[in-house]
Amino acid sequence: MPRTKRLDWKNAVHHVMVRGVEKRKIFIDDSDRRRFVSRLGRYVEETGIDIYAWALLPNHAHILTRTSDIPLSKFMQKTLTAYAVYFNKRHDRTGHLFQNRYRSILVQEESYFLELVRYIHLNPLRSGIVNSRDGIDRYIWSGHAGIINKGMFAWQSTTSVLRHFKGNQENQLQNYLKYLFDNDIKTEVNYDEGNYLLGSSGLLSMESALEKGKTIGNHHRILGNRNFAKEVLDRIADNRGSSIRRRKEEHAIIEELIEYALEHWQISRQALTGRGRMPSLSRVREFLVYAFVEAVGLSLVDSARILKISKQGAASAKERFKAKPKMIQTIRRITGQQVDETDYVP
Repeated sequence: MPRTKRLDWKNAVHHVMVRGVEKRKIFIDDSDRRRFVSRLGRYVEETGIDIYAWALLPNHAHILTRTSDIPLSKFMQKTLTAYAVYFNKRHDRTGHLFQNRYRSILVQEESYFLELVRYIHLNPLRSGIVNSRDGIDRYIWSGHAGIINKGMFAWQSTTSVLRHFKGNQENQLQNYLKYLFDNDIKTEVNYDEGNYLLGSSGLLSMESALEKGKTIGNHHRILGNRNFAKEVLDRIADNRGSSIRRRKEEHAIIEELIEYALEHWQISRQALTGRGRMPSLSRVREFLVYAFVEAVGLSLVDSARILKISKQGAASAKERFKAKPKMIQTIRRITGQQVDETDYVP
């Protein structure tokens, strides 16, 4: 099934998760974590997005965010692409760093905002990265550190979190800490009571989806009550600002990527979709599959169909692609992302 477009519009709240491919580490040491956090801050400033809670674990990261005028996908694309290129260069590796595309769940703010702040900020403790409340307070690679150490991360929307608690600033902080630690730290977000899926077949509760054997990955995830889920469905039906795939624009970008690759490697369009085995054809396919999946947002199936190769062939081509700075810059330029030399300085 082709990859579905994400639910997103201005002021939408999302719980975002990114994981390492095959559950491998995406942060080896503090230098890596520092680079990732610096990119978060940089692109928050550039896009106007709000980040309320976040946590870095060895092989994954959580972010609670609100979309600005710029789509969430653009923010994540900038952040993850820049970090992946840096990580691969620093650790002398090639291939995909993150597991597929990032996962995002549309959140009903009124019911789940504080619950997600708590869940994300306690994740290092729940995962065993630290082993005590004091450990959480000392762990600087989460939004909790930004809340208890005023000004530590200037880009983090700490005031917006504390405003959910009563009193002056000091009381708000104490009430936040009380909320964070007074309940069982193992308590997780109650997805069972507020989890809906939205796909081509319409709206389903998670329970119904599992009963019907639906593939969860092919659906949008919604964390909220049924009324909220129906509002989302109505918004899409009325086309009131939801992020709908722009086919003409996407097609133009794909064509420009193909034209660039054909000219750069000096092969014909006929050869591109033929059965040849020349090395330059492999380089073209590697470049295009990587660009289609990582920058345009196509699935491997769609990418394979365009190039007239198998899905496995597309997956192998993407895995072989060596993300050199100049190529990444070219992909960014063609797809409308910011080109920045400093993203490639380890």
